[in-house]
Amino acid sequence: MSRYLAYSDPSVHRAHVARIEKEAPKARLPVVLVGPEKEFKTYLTNGDYRGGSRVCCGGRFVTGQLWPNSISTIVMTVGPGFCYFKFLLPRVLEPDELYFGSFLGGSQTVLAAVILLCFMLASFTNPGIVPRSAAIPQELVPNYLDMQGNPLSRFLRINNVTVKQKFCLTCRIFRPPRSKHCSYCDNCVLRFDHHCTWLGNCIGLHNYRYFVVLIYCATIFLIECIYVAFRILHNLSLDIYGPGVDTFEWFCTLGEEPTLVGFLMYCMVLVVAVLLLSIYHTVIVLQNLTTNEHVRNYYKENPFDFGPPRNCWQIYCHPERVLAEGDDRLQADYGPHPSVSDDESVYEELAAR
Repeated sequence: MSRYLAYSDPSVHRAHVARIEKEAPKARLPVVLVGPEKEFKTYLTNGDYRGGSRVCCGGRFVTGQLWPNSISTIVMTVGPGFCYFKFLLPRVLEPDELYFGSFLGGSQTVLAAVILLCFMLASFTNPGIVPRSAAIPQELVPNYLDMQGNPLSRFLRINNVTVKQKFCLTCRIFRPPRSKHCSYCDNCVLRFDHHCTWLGNCIGLHNYRYFVVLIYCATIFLIECIYVAFRILHNLSLDIYGPGVDTFEWFCTLGEEPTLVGFLMYCMVLVVAVLLLSIYHTVIVLQNLTTNEHVRNYYKENPFDFGPPRNCWQIYCHPERVLAEGDDRLQADYGPHPSVSDDESVYEELAAR
């Protein structure tokens, strides 16, 4: 989003305090529908793109590590899912209850469709690739270069909190707030959350919402799959041992359905993973943190935290905003500010570039 790029303007110095705009940036439809804004689209479509992803459809979609990452995940989820709907779910529902004939069938069908849609969107939506610069900005030469000729880091004042802003030597830009250069995709990504190996793509500003919906729906879907598996086993034990089945006999039933037991174990492992992910992302969203910021303990005081209701409103409804409320003011300094963290390690890059 262009408002994020305004915070990377190299011409801003200590004496220059600019209120970018009093009114908030205009809300936009998802990038998959309307495409990226002009600055981003020009970079992605005019032959200037130099990152590691493949870009298509005017910058709407990107592909990262298709093989083995994305394709193996599709095989490991769609395959068992097809077998579940074909062979397992019909064993606990009547033919007229499948799909939308019952709550269980209807909810499983809807969840499966949402999971597939969100998986595709999270995997292939442009996460927010930041345009590169062809050269080091002239505004930084020669006063703001280090002994090696590389631009110095600078300090932004955001919501009265000082945040260190590093210069990306690969992209030759000051990274917009909350952005990071991904060593896998070789892109700076807006509001970088993490690089998801299973999806083969970065999770950033444009696809974070799809990722969160994916893990929430997967959690509910897997819990229902586990319920169906136990119900099949229970019905089978009643058929074999009668109404007086005891615990030992119930466990003996497991030997009659080794494939079902394998599927149950598979679901239980997955549900633990996605449930923990769901809880974790719920917590950091309420604090308006990204995974990268939380893991690295970026802030003494989080300048983007405006309380759980406003944080959720910004992340899920208005990701074009840098701040959940208030005006965007641009203030930069090349000397450390007393309020900046003393622990320089929290600002180091994950990969030297």
